[in-house]
Amino acid sequence: MKYLFSLLPLLFALTCAGAEDALRVDFRERPPEMRAVDGMPSGPLISVLETAAGRIGVDVHWRLAPFLRSLDDLRSGRIDLVPRVLMTEPRSEYIHFLPSIGSQQLNVRFIVRPGREGELNRYEDLHRLSVGVKRGTAYFEPFDSDGQLDRVYASDDAQLVAMFRADRLDAIAVLDAIPMETQLQAMNFRDYSYAHYAHQQTLDNHFGASLARYQGDRHALYDRLAAELERMRADGEIALIYRRHGVAPPDEAN
Repeated sequence: MKYLFSLLPLLFALTCAGAEDALRVDFRERPPEMRAVDGMPSGPLISVLETAAGRIGVDVHWRLAPFLRSLDDLRSGRIDLVPRVLMTEPRSEYIHFLPSIGSQQLNVRFIVRPGREGELNRYEDLHRLSVGVKRGTAYFEPFDSDGQLDRVYASDDAQLVAMFRADRLDAIAVLDAIPMETQLQAMNFRDYSYAHYAHQQTLDNHFGASLARYQGDRHALYDRLAAELERMRADGEIALIYRRHGVAPPDEAN
């Protein structure tokens, strides 16, 4: 597999332009499923896609990029795929979702100050709080569209932690606990706890493809990739790849 880690979109586009035998794929820090290790993509989601792509005879060009940039580039067709994109109705307007590689328990929890856990016991209690969220992240409904919530937007986990530490937030909505706790540890911040309330949900794990490209020159390629991913899930190969990385597989981690 070929790797490309430029943070410059222009260089990325020039390198991959005209490469019909390659997929342009963004990844981001979302341990334990994907992360950058010494500048290289690592994790079970990386291995799953590289295995499937290799089977259909295409290479993967990886780019480490912020999630919001990845969504914009999916919309415009500048990239082919992004791993682990939650399916929502608004995203379906510009993303073609490949078949799910499995379902996972992805509960939304809320970080609060120690001693304030009991102030957030049910969903309605959120209306009294300023809640930090990551721009572009889908959490759950009605949370995502609730006009009564005081949502404070941030670009990433680091900004959310900095705002919480500065008492600019009452709570942080957390979809991925491991990346958030990794950031809290990196900033040496321990003055936090989890509220009693959590939203329980099981979600499908999808690779999101560019709908613009699917409706254009990539239709057949994306369908071949989708068929291979479906076969790998049915045969238990995806679960095996996850176990090799020491990560609980989808469909078994609930």
